[in-house]
Amino acid sequence: MKISSKASMGKTLRTGDIYWVNLDPAIGDEIQKKRPVVFLNGGHEKHLRLAIVAPITSWNPAWERNPFFVPLEPTAKNGLKKKSVIDCFQVRAISHRRFLERLGVIALDDISRVKKSLALILDLDPEDCE
Repeated sequence: MKISSKASMGKTLRTGDIYWVNLDPAIGDEIQKKRPVVFLNGGHEKHLRLAIVAPITSWNPAWERNPFFVPLEPTAKNGLKKKSVIDCFQVRAISHRRFLERLGVIALDDISRVKKSLALILDLDPEDCE
């Protein structure tokens, strides 16, 4: 897989951007392979060569009421081709070298739902995440 020179050479990444990344190698139940992720720590790319991301995976109706999954409908803005979910439980830091290409961006209300999901996972008061 070819790494996008824009992503690996100091491209300005913004919270909510969706990028294709290479998550291999993975261990155990970690999400793996080439897949889209949502970039979550905008403003830090000049100081860190790591990005905090949450992977996006295919929609499963069993996750309808699970607060750790943020559903996404495909739109021209986000670049997704099918209904998907942001798997907030698998948030992690990855190297900028894993970024392949930009796909799109999620809506502001989706970013808010991701923050609330992360607050639940990390046992933070969601009111502090507004």
